[in-house]
Amino acid sequence: MPIEFIRERSFENKGLKFAAKEWGRSGYPPVIALHGWLDNANTFDRMLPHMENLHVIAMDLAGHGRSDFRSQDSGYDIWHDIADVMAVADQMGWETFGLLGHSRGAIISCLVAGTYPERVTQAALIDGFIPLPEEAHNTAKQLARAIHENKRFGNASPTGFQDYDRAVLARVNGFVKLENDAAAILAERGVIESEGLFYWRNDQRLKAASMIKLSKDHLESFLTAIRARVMMIQAEGSAFSPDKHHAEAFDWLPHMEIVKMPGSHHLHLEVGAEAVAEKVQAFLR
Repeated sequence: MPIEFIRERSFENKGLKFAAKEWGRSGYPPVIALHGWLDNANTFDRMLPHMENLHVIAMDLAGHGRSDFRSQDSGYDIWHDIADVMAVADQMGWETFGLLGHSRGAIISCLVAGTYPERVTQAALIDGFIPLPEEAHNTAKQLARAIHENKRFGNASPTGFQDYDRAVLARVNGFVKLENDAAAILAERGVIESEGLFYWRNDQRLKAASMIKLSKDHLESFLTAIRARVMMIQAEGSAFSPDKHHAEAFDWLPHMEIVKMPGSHHLHLEVGAEAVAEKVQAFLR
């Protein structure tokens, strides 16, 4: 049965509310879908309608889309998201489930699969794998930078645009370029109006450096623990091509299937959406 959007969902973890979109119906294999940095659950809107026989919860991760921001005494170090994903799985009653992640969401998927190897059956990664490891001797400098940036971005207001179309255009021309239609899909969920201006609803602290970055040994411990089947789609036109750090990490997950496809970093949301959906569908099946 083709996947259809069913309804908006809401989940809770440690006092935070998480918005999500439910696609497909119970009884089919369960999947939690995780978007990329500064994106939202709409990132899968183009590919999911080309898939079938799955039950998908596409989350707005903390600080993104319609989900709550983390408290001022917390932050956005990427391991915080692991517990949020597991809370959704538990509240859905899913003992085991698959993961579909793009970019930052793909990285989170790997961390979840390594932390709970007995619960994750498959992980489909789209143009993302692991964060760049940091040498342990740089930890003090990293922490100082993070404290400074969290204070700076925490006090910053999001950019306001005179009209909705300008907010969309800002994302088209942003840090990671997007096709106009793709930016418009994200804007449907991510742009809000307040006092006559239009804003992207993301916590500004997401732009700050992580308090602590994982070392090579940390990442190896996650990846070597993964028992799930893993497939990574690499976008041939992406600015985030694997480097020597990723090449070494591939050895930690020798059973991972790597598929190269034409397109940009957001190939699943742009013209390549149907082709990506076919690859992911075949893998998850």
